[in-house]
Parts: sequence; C-alpha cells; structure tokens
Amino acid sequence: MPLVLISFLDGEIVHAEISDLSFDRPLVEAELRGADPNNERALFPLTAIRQLVIGQPEPAPEDLPEWDHAAFHFIDGQVLRASVAPDSALGRFGGLWRAVEPGVPEMRTLGIPYSSLKGVYKLRQWDSRPVGARSGANARADQVARILAERDGGGRAAASPAPPQRPLISRVQQ
Repeated sequence: MPLVLISFLDGEIVHAEISDLSFDRPLVEAELRGADPNNERALFPLTAIRQLVIGQPEPAPEDLPEWDHAAFHFIDGQVLRASVAPDSALGRFGGLWRAVEPGVPEMRTLGIPYSSLKGVYKLRQWDSRPVGARSGANARADQVARILAERDGGGRAAASPAPPQRPLISRVQQ
C-alpha cells in the first residue's frame, strides 16, 4: 500500500496508506499513520478531499518536453500548472496524474477527485505574460468589449420594452 498525504478541502492534512487508488468508488478507505493512537482506519468521501499526494517525489524524467502541459483549476480558486505524463489514469470519481510543476525538478503522483476540480485544461504552452502583452490580445479584448456592450443593451436599437412578467412563485400550480 502506498503512503499518501491526503489534503482536505478545509485545509486538514492526514497521512495514510490506501490500497485502492482507482477512483472507482465515491470514497477511499485508509489506514491512518499519525500521532493519534486512537485512529486506525477511516473512510473518507472523495467530496471532502482536495488532492492526494502519493508516495515520495522522484526526479523529473528526461522525456518531460514530450508531456502535455495542463492547468488544474480547483474549486477553491487555486490553479496548479504542471506537465503531466501521458499515462494518466482516469477513474469514475477522479484521476491519477504524474506531474512536474514548471521550475521544479521533482515529479509527484497526484490523485485528484473530480469533485474538487472546476476543470483540467490542456495548455498549448506556458505563458505567464499578462493578457494585454500576449499576441492577439487586442482582438480578444475588442470582442469581449463588444459582447459586454451588446449584453448591456448598447447593441439594441429602438428595441421595444419587454412585457411585464409575473413573479415566478405565482406560476406554481396549487
């Protein structure tokens, strides 16, 4: 059983051993490894877990330039940018990724429940420049400004006022 560092959404961290890391069930069963002698085993719902760090860090592989670039957007607002190995294992409730963060010479294996993510984005390249400094940014900014102006009513010419609507609660059949 691999040693795992479990990071919860509320910030708590637990050291444990987990035998099944397939993410095929909505919970994980863990044998706890810590200072509290009263805790031996636990069931953790994946919805409470932010991420799992599995095993010890290893040196970054030499074929790293061939790996995909990804940005993991978590529901707590944090973003993890990393090169991810092509052999990622995606289960029913989460995935396992071997990941190397930019500028870090170590590879970590991460287990991330889907419930802690807003999304995982495949990136074409690392680009940390501000939006205004990127190529094509002016065209995108103009498009966003045009869409916002249309949404605010600037694009409607002499539109007739919308008919009054009944409150939603009055539409409920009794």
